[in-house]
Amino acid sequence: MSEEKIVFIDVPTPESRKVIEGNLPPGFRLIFAEADTEEKAAAAVPEADYILIWSAYLGTRAVSAARKARLIQKVGEGTDRIDVATAVQMGIPVAKTAGSNSTSVAEFATLLILAAMRRLSEAHTSMLAGKWLKWELRRNSFELRGKQVGIVGLGKIGKMVANHMGGFGAPVVYYDLYRQPETEEANLGVEYRPLDELLATSDVVTLHVPLTSATRGLIGRRELALMKPTAILVNTCRAAVVDEQALADALRERKIRGAGIDVFAQEPVPANHPLLSLPNVVVSPHCAGATEDAELEGIRHAYANIVRVSEGQPLDPADLAAPA
Repeated sequence: MSEEKIVFIDVPTPESRKVIEGNLPPGFRLIFAEADTEEKAAAAVPEADYILIWSAYLGTRAVSAARKARLIQKVGEGTDRIDVATAVQMGIPVAKTAGSNSTSVAEFATLLILAAMRRLSEAHTSMLAGKWLKWELRRNSFELRGKQVGIVGLGKIGKMVANHMGGFGAPVVYYDLYRQPETEEANLGVEYRPLDELLATSDVVTLHVPLTSATRGLIGRRELALMKPTAILVNTCRAAVVDEQALADALRERKIRGAGIDVFAQEPVPANHPLLSLPNVVVSPHCAGATEDAELEGIRHAYANIVRVSEGQPLDPADLAAPA
């Protein structure tokens, strides 16, 4: 019996490639396409039984070329860079590795909250410049204890962040399209608030929603205007959830105190991006979920899904992506 072919569209580093090769299940042949354009991706997939993708774009042309594919498997959560609708029309399921990087993202969101509240980036860069701002950095630097944290999106990651906040003594409110049962709210120590009320009353707002038609542009000028002038916004989910220019304007005009941002509309970020020149922003290169722990878990999870499909077993519904 011939080996089934897995085509991996994009591999970010040689180290990642070693992990991917080292965990390949028996009975499969692995091909690294390293397709950095959709044209290359479309050329790589026609003979693939399974398509693995990390962060590359897999649009209509490439998906349509995947005539033999039994599964398109994303390593990670977000499937907004895959034409899921076309895949579904072709009868190809699209799966993610739900929860594989949740811990990493939640920890990083908490890190950004603390870094923004304590002006960590300013402390670091000022010392590299030979300055000693021990007393100057006291101003506009605050404890998390006792500050209300508003979580937008109470899924796996949002719940983890809620648990973190409890450890700091920070009260938590949340908004989600689907309200949690009262027993779950009590277990997590959270209270539900409508989005506008959450924005208007929270000292920290942290975003943990998928990118859908309902969440695209969720935080724009109107929503930023509702926030306290002392509030901090943290985004580790998807860039398009926030109007970047509106956020840059609000930060520049001190309509909110600060922000922690890990995701951007254009990646890599151009050097003249407005958020990069502001002192009240902590930025990172879309690495919230990027730990060796999450990488290994995601790869193993992805391969497990491929094996299930190969054996005719159903996938976990939580892993299946739906058209946006």
